[in-house]
Amino acid sequence: ATSPYIESGSTFQWRKQGQHHAFNPTSIHLLQHACRLNDYEKFKAFSEEVNTKRTDHIRHLMEFKQQTPVDITEVEPASDIVRRFNTGAMSYGSISSEAHQTLAEAMNRIGGKSNSGEGGENPERYIIDEEGRNHSSAIKQVASGRFG
Repeated sequence: ATSPYIESGSTFQWRKQGQHHAFNPTSIHLLQHACRLNDYEKFKAFSEEVNTKRTDHIRHLMEFKQQTPVDITEVEPASDIVRRFNTGAMSYGSISSEAHQTLAEAMNRIGGKSNSGEGGENPERYIIDEEGRNHSSAIKQVASGRFG
């Protein structure tokens, strides 16, 4: 039998009658309000929505094996691990200047590396501010400039 209604599909976007998506109107509403209002209770509700109630990721089909824990003295310290962290080469223009600068500052604080991307950086970011914050990307990508 044919239906007079168009199938929702919903493989790649949320549809009311479609497949479950982690980022749906409820979860997005909770996240946006948690951020806007700095509301930790809303953030916990968001976390509950996207983590606990989910059954659509492969990790939800797995179970942990009981194993002997690794002794903490055999684990590399976090201060060493973070030195291998880096951001992708996102140019200013692909993300906002505030996001670009914040990523650089965060990586500088933990000892990781941020990449300027093709867009370069405002020279003002090369100066460490009065509070000791370094906003300059550690990796400078030099490109042809053919995209702008």
